[in-house]
Amino acid sequence: MAIVTSTAKTPSLPSRTALAGRLKKGVFAWERLEKSSHTGYADLYVMPPMDRALLVKKGAPSHMVGVISKEMDMTKDRFVRIVGLSRATVTRKMANKTDLSADESERLVGLAKLIGQVETIVKQSGESAGFKPAKWFGEWIVQPAAALGGRKPEELLDTADGREAVARLLAQMQSGAYA
Repeated sequence: MAIVTSTAKTPSLPSRTALAGRLKKGVFAWERLEKSSHTGYADLYVMPPMDRALLVKKGAPSHMVGVISKEMDMTKDRFVRIVGLSRATVTRKMANKTDLSADESERLVGLAKLIGQVETIVKQSGESAGFKPAKWFGEWIVQPAAALGGRKPEELLDTADGREAVARLLAQMQSGAYA
């Protein structure tokens, strides 16, 4: 499942001004992800780190665990295990309709950012019609990768350094340096 890009014209990605406006309103990408449009993850990927940090500190809506796990075509239980969240805590916060903590949000946003990286790569290839980045990512992370020492990417998603290693692998796949 390598990601291959072409030289087709790159579709426009959200501008920093547009992202900042949505962030100030407190809606940012969450509203787009909730619409099951399979898009919006790229917003997190291209968002400036300072804005993403503020989003994390604000707290992600807890129900986004269900939205993203569904988009990835996996159970909530498996999703929270892979991301390193407490199932009981997430279930309680979802029932009470409260936001995730900053630490929990950082894990969720970090994973969504990786899906955004995939979405961006495919958009840049010019062949994104019908592509579901979260579903692709959910299928890809269960496959061992030689570049990760034979580990499955899902084994690394519960730490920031692990997510960084997965992001590097995705970038290598895009460039063809290592697939």
